[in-house]
Amino acid sequence: MAQDDILWRGTAHDGQFRILAVSSTNTAQTARDLHDLSPINTLLLGKMISATALMSLDLKVPEAEISLRLEGDGPVRGALMVCSGSGDLRGYAWEPQLWLDDTQENFFPVRNLGKGTLSVIRSYPNKQPAVSTTELSKGELAQNLAHYFDLSEQVPTAVNLGVLIDHNAMVRASGGFIIQQLPQADPALADEIMAALQKTPNVSDLMDMGLTLPQIITRFVVPQAKLDLQPAGTLRYRCNCSRERFERALLLLGLDELQEMAEGVDPVCHFCNTSHHFSPEDMKKLISEVQAKP
Repeated sequence: MAQDDILWRGTAHDGQFRILAVSSTNTAQTARDLHDLSPINTLLLGKMISATALMSLDLKVPEAEISLRLEGDGPVRGALMVCSGSGDLRGYAWEPQLWLDDTQENFFPVRNLGKGTLSVIRSYPNKQPAVSTTELSKGELAQNLAHYFDLSEQVPTAVNLGVLIDHNAMVRASGGFIIQQLPQADPALADEIMAALQKTPNVSDLMDMGLTLPQIITRFVVPQAKLDLQPAGTLRYRCNCSRERFERALLLLGLDELQEMAEGVDPVCHFCNTSHHFSPEDMKKLISEVQAKP
């Protein structure tokens, strides 16, 4: 069983900047295995896992969820990632086994989403979900996420996301961090941090060399004396599907559709590929339940 990954939360330069970080290698590998992902989708979902996990640190309660949804008119088409306030994460790609003929293009998932949107959905128990959407730019996910924060939340944000895979699309390293400039921040310090980030090697390459996220940040971005970064929880791939959830979903279909499935049905969960079998007898009971309603 894969180990849980780690989330960190902290500040830099006496509270002038907020820093969030995550190591997501094990979670990304679990997603790759569950969905038999091609290289381009391993890279896409790996970065989405880190991004969604980082944003989940702003959720106020464990039961709340944040979703990151990418959709486009290109061959990758889209993907969805969902993370709870307790660090349970799940997701899937629209075209999980996609392989592009131009080998190099398989390393640029967002570019191959084409023209489309990035949406962030925050869901709290007993409340309507809050949705923010921005158009995808030509950059990769980190640049698009920074643009989202700047446009939708008016928070100057630097985002660093990385996924390193081997020739079999197995995940060697996955992780990332976010640095946000708070209103009281010294603009000169912000410029220093941006200059340091531009010189920072790829975060997944550094992780593959054995460095942790706190070590990467202190070595390349913020001096250790100016950083307060603490563990903030764990991250793991965990689907919340169940037979009972599928049963409730089937009941919502109505009588006509249920009768068309009278011989039995095997719905499959998009998030974990688990199949839930409903026999003819099971369907008969569901049909009877719908018929009994006034």
